[in-house]
Amino acid sequence: MPKLTGAHLFVRCLKMEGIEKVFTIVGDTILPLVDAAEDEGIQFIDARHEGAALHMADGYARITGKPAVGMFTGGPGFSNAISALPAIYTSESPVVFIAGAAPMPEHGMTAFQEIDQIGMTTPVTKGSWMIHDKTRIPEMVATAFRTAMTGRPGPVHLTLPIDLQEVELSEEDLPQYMPQEYRPMGKPQGDPELIEQAASLLKGAKKPIIIAGNPARYTVESEQLQELAESTGIPVFTVEQARGLLDDNHPLCFGYADGGLNPTARRFREADVVLLLGRRLDHRYRYGGVFSDSAKLIQADPSSAEIGRNRGVAVGIEADLGAVVEQISAACKASSVSKENISGWIETLNQDASAWEAELRSHATGQEPMHPLDVYTGLEQHLNDDSVIVMDGGDYVQWGRSFLKARKPGRHQRLGPLSHLGGAIPYAMAAKLAYPDSNVIAFSGDGAFGFYSMEYDTCIRHNINITTVLGNDHTWGIDNTFQKSLLRPSSCHRFKTHTVRQSSGGDRRLRGTCRKTERCWTSSRKSSLLGSSCASRCSNSIRS
Repeated sequence: MPKLTGAHLFVRCLKMEGIEKVFTIVGDTILPLVDAAEDEGIQFIDARHEGAALHMADGYARITGKPAVGMFTGGPGFSNAISALPAIYTSESPVVFIAGAAPMPEHGMTAFQEIDQIGMTTPVTKGSWMIHDKTRIPEMVATAFRTAMTGRPGPVHLTLPIDLQEVELSEEDLPQYMPQEYRPMGKPQGDPELIEQAASLLKGAKKPIIIAGNPARYTVESEQLQELAESTGIPVFTVEQARGLLDDNHPLCFGYADGGLNPTARRFREADVVLLLGRRLDHRYRYGGVFSDSAKLIQADPSSAEIGRNRGVAVGIEADLGAVVEQISAACKASSVSKENISGWIETLNQDASAWEAELRSHATGQEPMHPLDVYTGLEQHLNDDSVIVMDGGDYVQWGRSFLKARKPGRHQRLGPLSHLGGAIPYAMAAKLAYPDSNVIAFSGDGAFGFYSMEYDTCIRHNINITTVLGNDHTWGIDNTFQKSLLRPSSCHRFKTHTVRQSSGGDRRLRGTCRKTERCWTSSRKSSLLGSSCASRCSNSIRS
């Protein structure tokens, strides 16, 4: 009878889930998996740090809207990778984090590189399991992918000990594995009575708004959200992974659903009816306090645990968000909606949006030292609908988050609510792998740049052509400002960030003036070299 190893069975299960790429650094306890993946035609993207590789998987999941896989050796490889996991967990990305381990019979005996991988990942995943039986490999892979994508998306972890990778199995003795047999099919609809209540509130509102959050990225189509907005005339705001779900240039889209980056969103306090499509009422929304006490909240969410969390709601709907959007659109169409009732509200939001854009552009004076908006306004003309923009954390990048438009789903990325630093380069690399014909630009500050700058070597080895626009003020900008506000001393060290790209074999350009930045961008688009690092010296006296 034909035989196969546990590693081959595991990899075949990944292929059945649609996995074509795995982000990794190879190591002892996953070598059978690596060999099996090569045999089965899965591409390995090997990074220079496990944390960067798992960030790439995160970026790939966000950008494609599908689960992605990171795979690492147990022990130190696992612990390096886990540094990225809290950010993935708080960003709700469907990443399947796979690790090897010492042989099962040696567990608990201080085995080679033995640590409690399940205990370490449990707090920052939706589920974490060790596979103990070779015959359960298909079931456990299915469980991992189902958990990652069911309800609110999020990361999961599987540990597969090396002895289960090497063991031989008989194909005839294994159950047939079809992913669709291991998870719910179709889209759970919202309760019709609750849908009618929601539609009634929206139709009677004078100042309604719609806010799309992370889970909407995975279940709501752009056309569905556009249809809801246009059929009701209700303004839409998007945030995090939902950015671009409705084009920021659409007349009913008012951009970032964050009053710190978009003053138009400060009008949330005036809204009388709010439709939340998967948007959590967390600390960024003051646990619901950004809305007035009299506002009626309609909270649609794939997880019942989020409904009514931190603040009571008028209508709570647990369902697939795409289904809810379609149902509410149909209910509002069934009885005519008077868009004139909210025309004044739309005009107010338009005035706010125009004033904010004018204020942002006013900072681009062309004077030295450069303001970050000199860079962003200069690059604006070189971006198109298919460009992928990746924003790191830090002071310099906040201006870009405020200014640059989100045009399509998955193509306007930031690191996430954990507000960590350094992931932009790995995310941009994942974006280029997902959209090889698109222009991919990572925006970073000099502090964030230092975390994973060695991944330029990965770009060279895998022919990943990205452009990095780097604001270099030689300091931790946000914290430096806080330090000065406390009248405490601070010190800065000058680091020539623009030389890192060149040392890896790619192109680099240093531009310290607005005029030269324009030339830098134009030439980087024409360069035959693998990507470029365009560093701009920006003022450190301005913070967002």
